[in-house]
Amino acid sequence: MEKKIYPRVAAHLPVVVTNEEGVRLKVLAIDTSSDGFSIQCSILQRNLMTPGGCYIRNGRPVELNAWLDLPLTGDRPLQVKARCNVEFSRRIASDRCEIGMRYKDLEGDGYENLIRFIENRLASNEVTMSSL
Repeated sequence: MEKKIYPRVAAHLPVVVTNEEGVRLKVLAIDTSSDGFSIQCSILQRNLMTPGGCYIRNGRPVELNAWLDLPLTGDRPLQVKARCNVEFSRRIASDRCEIGMRYKDLEGDGYENLIRFIENRLASNEVTMSSL
């Protein structure tokens, strides 16, 4: 399947992230695209995902598992389960951080579900991140 690049769309989505030690954290995605998503979290949550806030470990990006539920009007949420690399981590307030995640591997129908969600948002004229 040929992958098409889609714009980043604003979305507040619940995400469950599992770190390398198996600790599960509930966080909030603030946007998503066909390549990845960004989350906002507390400093404590960031430190559990990226030890000490460092998103590079042994010369490689930290890897996390993520489960997203993507809402569609009138349908049950579409599920996406993915293995992700942490692309960036930055503090956005004294007690809050933003972490950028890039999809490394999407399981099952994850990519198709993600594209369906993004296309649905774009068709309903939802705000894209590039227009903010």
